[in-house]
Amino acid sequence: MLAEDPQVPCSVSLPVADDGKVIAGEFLTSYWGLTRSLGGDPAMLLAEAGIALSSLHRSGGKVPLRAAANLLEISARVLGCSDFGMRLAERQNGASIMKPVDRLISNAPTLGDANRYVTSQMQAYSPGICATLERDTERKMHFLGVELLLDGFVAYAQIAEQIVLLIQTTTLALTGGGARVREVWFSHPRVSRLATYSRRFGVHVRFGQPITGAFLTDADLNCELVDRDPRIFAAESRWAAARFPDQPPGIAVQVRQAIMRTLAEENCTRAHVAASLGMHTRTLQRRLCGVGISFEALRDEVRRSLAARYLARGDLCLAEIVDRLGYSEPAVLSRSCRRWFAATPSELRRNLIR
Repeated sequence: MLAEDPQVPCSVSLPVADDGKVIAGEFLTSYWGLTRSLGGDPAMLLAEAGIALSSLHRSGGKVPLRAAANLLEISARVLGCSDFGMRLAERQNGASIMKPVDRLISNAPTLGDANRYVTSQMQAYSPGICATLERDTERKMHFLGVELLLDGFVAYAQIAEQIVLLIQTTTLALTGGGARVREVWFSHPRVSRLATYSRRFGVHVRFGQPITGAFLTDADLNCELVDRDPRIFAAESRWAAARFPDQPPGIAVQVRQAIMRTLAEENCTRAHVAASLGMHTRTLQRRLCGVGISFEALRDEVRRSLAARYLARGDLCLAEIVDRLGYSEPAVLSRSCRRWFAATPSELRRNLIR
């Protein structure tokens, strides 16, 4: 194998019931043309993923998010195009596909304002995606993180790379090149050549990270948008406030992300997670109780999701997976997999890896 060859095969998602999480049909803008240019049959691939053609051509059409992500994975595999998601992003206008809040984002005063609207209004765009903007004190930068809220989902490399490249291209377009991402993180392993990522992002790209997203500096977030219209922004702000009140990530999502960041550490406890979120342990427990879930249940849910994701990776041995999930020994992983999936880790891995 060449040093720059993809490290792992494509993975698939576990079969779970439709969860009702959708995304605007505009998310697949240019899919048809890209697939045809690569010699593929877009209608056949859409049908295989379970996506109706009408949802792409109808204004306001919605597509199941799980099906959209699977479509990109299927297309990459069938067309032999490991960077399919990034190729699709290059053909798209990141702001314009964020309907119904595209005009609000495009006319915000600064990039920071635009990103804060992205994170607070993401539910209006897709209830299956969570976006957060957090300060990384160690790097002295801000991290724009993206997570797909799909249970048992492991087929995510192509959609993750599409989304993060859209962050980069949209940042450049909105600021006229005045701002750009400074580092990129992907939670999945590398699926394309290193040169492919270097050419698209022009910054260091890390794989196998706790969460997917991109780093931005203070100067980037303070950069003004070049073609903004204050009148349009004012009108869109009033409209969005009335129709889509700010919906920052709920406490369960915040805790999930904190658990994902610290799960491999020995101190992924309720107290440690509460401290990382700037609250007392009792406050965290009370707020979780208010939404009907416990810290232990959330930690188990995160482990279940990550276990499927890690087992789909051919580059991770079982011992590494045990460590990443914060377990003390392989037997605990085996018991958990039998409880979650009615299968051993080895059996599950055989079903997930193609």
